[in-house]
Amino acid sequence: MQQGRTRCQHALPKRVLWGELNTGFGKVLARIGMGNSAVLPLVLLLLATSCLASLPVDAASSPFMGDIRIAADGSVEGTDKISRDKNVYTLVGDLSAAVENGQTFISIEKDNVVFDGAGRTIQGSGTGVAIAVYGRKDVTIKNTRIVNFGTGIELRAFDWNLNATANNNRILDNYLETTYWGIDLNTENGVVSGNKIVSTKSYYGVNFRANSTVFSTNEFVKGGLVIFEPCYQNIVSGNTVNGKLLVYLERQANQVIDGAGQVVLINCKNMVVRNVPPSVGLRVTITLLGTSNTQITNCVGNIALKNSHSNIIVNNELRTASPIASFQDSAIELTVSHNNTIANNSIAASKGYGISVVASVYNKIRGNDISSTGYAAVKIEAVQYATSISQQVIPENNYVYENNITCTESGISLRTARNTVVFKNSIYNCKDAIMLSGSHENHFLGNNITGSTQYGIHIGVANDNAFYQNNFIYNTMQAYEQHSVYWWFVQNDTYYSEGNTFDNGEEGNYWDTYYGADANGDGIGETPYTVYENFTDRYPLTTPFDISTVTVDFAEWNPQSPPDQPGRSDDEGLRIIILSPENITYSTTEIPLNLLVSQPMSWIGYRLDSQAYVTISGNITLTGLSQGTHSLTVYGNTAEGALSSSETIVFNVKTPESSAIVPVAAISVSLASIVAAGLLLYHRKRQRGAAEA
Repeated sequence: MQQGRTRCQHALPKRVLWGELNTGFGKVLARIGMGNSAVLPLVLLLLATSCLASLPVDAASSPFMGDIRIAADGSVEGTDKISRDKNVYTLVGDLSAAVENGQTFISIEKDNVVFDGAGRTIQGSGTGVAIAVYGRKDVTIKNTRIVNFGTGIELRAFDWNLNATANNNRILDNYLETTYWGIDLNTENGVVSGNKIVSTKSYYGVNFRANSTVFSTNEFVKGGLVIFEPCYQNIVSGNTVNGKLLVYLERQANQVIDGAGQVVLINCKNMVVRNVPPSVGLRVTITLLGTSNTQITNCVGNIALKNSHSNIIVNNELRTASPIASFQDSAIELTVSHNNTIANNSIAASKGYGISVVASVYNKIRGNDISSTGYAAVKIEAVQYATSISQQVIPENNYVYENNITCTESGISLRTARNTVVFKNSIYNCKDAIMLSGSHENHFLGNNITGSTQYGIHIGVANDNAFYQNNFIYNTMQAYEQHSVYWWFVQNDTYYSEGNTFDNGEEGNYWDTYYGADANGDGIGETPYTVYENFTDRYPLTTPFDISTVTVDFAEWNPQSPPDQPGRSDDEGLRIIILSPENITYSTTEIPLNLLVSQPMSWIGYRLDSQAYVTISGNITLTGLSQGTHSLTVYGNTAEGALSSSETIVFNVKTPESSAIVPVAAISVSLASIVAAGLLLYHRKRQRGAAEA
């Protein structure tokens, strides 16, 4: 009997197992301001509880193995409808299956395999994965009809059990009609060509996490290409999305993209994207990753920017796409993107947010018509970001002005935001016109706040915010402060905000529930107005304020100059990851130095044991290492001047015989491109754990 595999798996879509749960967890922490020490016991408890069932299971029940297997020894298990001729496996009859979510029908567990569907059909029941290939090399899947599975083909970069990495795989000339992903693509140096991908739900299509891959002449019906993180050195050409061209460009400049079906720009600049009218609601119509000085105009759908700066999004008709309410779904989303302008757009968020500004600064949101029946019309928030759960990128100096906003929830929601200026907006018929949570030193002036069904202003753990020259009319309650502080849905504290002001020392706000006298006719009431509890407007206005007279001085974005030291990066997408050596003890003096890099490097080198830098041009083998402990760091820079370094790896060499030879480098292969950094870290931890065991 084959040895079972130990695993901890949850009944969730694979993509959300850690990344999306971690994002949500971080948001809870950001909202209540708790640090690592306060939550560590709970984290450990949750992890322990979730893994109680992580006992050895029979191999047949593992989702990494299919009901039908092309096993590592080349044998076929589970069917007589796959014939074998050396390394070619041909489907000689149709197959059908009822595979549960998280399970696999056919698993290919061998390198150098050709799976030829020969035009035959693999029929599912709406869930599960039809064909899965984990960590394999030189696998081709072609000429196969896959119908009614959750995912058609899942090509994953790693097989955790074998510590193998996928590359040189091909998906050719298949018909894929699925509920979710036609292809879940995570590979290096692959080819995906000639496939027809029909999505039951337009929110899906191909989950693209590939590098150095050719993706060509594929046809999307309803769905499209979905990219969650930057990808590099791909060749994408000749693909269509619902009959229109899919435009995917890396490191291009000064081009006009007109009338495409979907657009993805990675590390581009000075581009124009216009007249993109998708016929269905794609998950993301236009994606900018690391892209700057680009204009998007006269487009329909939704837009996502990540690490993209100084772009203009103007005169578009934008909407959310998800068929179900999503805490992440937005008509426009800016993540770690600065100095962008979102102006004169018509934005309708039936589910989700209208505009999300996440961990971004110096953006201008101006003159938009925004309606939302999901979450907030405009959300500005921090995010747990980078390497530490306690490290936050705080959104500062964003400007929201001259917008017309209506929403069934919050009109403008600020969460852990600072120095936001909100002025000259008309916010009407919202549940809460303004929602402040953990946000400080923000300014609200010259806004019309009318018809709020709950509160005009809703404050929770928010200090030193200023409100003046606003008009509060026909609101159920003008303002409210929530004093209860919750942790994991249980109240554990109370908090009273401090320093919030409701006048500028001369003028306050107009409140339609203020009935004080104006004896001298100067338009300011003679008695203060109690806004809520200890919130007081000392100079309440007796007539509505003319918000057109409000003026604001804008702060300018001055990005930091490029770093001048190795080991720091001015490019979010620039990373160097050491796959080998690892933090373990080796019994050999010859150890491969294998790397993943995210961008082409003009120079790359390593430093061993604080000695001189050694220039390399690819993966190498360190030879003649002495016994004992060694430290290794790899450095690199791009032609554009961006600098980066890997983490420092500390490893040991312990051999029967000592060697005092100076290490030399033998060039072996060229550098690969980056894959998911989180998975690599997990891979490294598994390796380290195995070595220690």
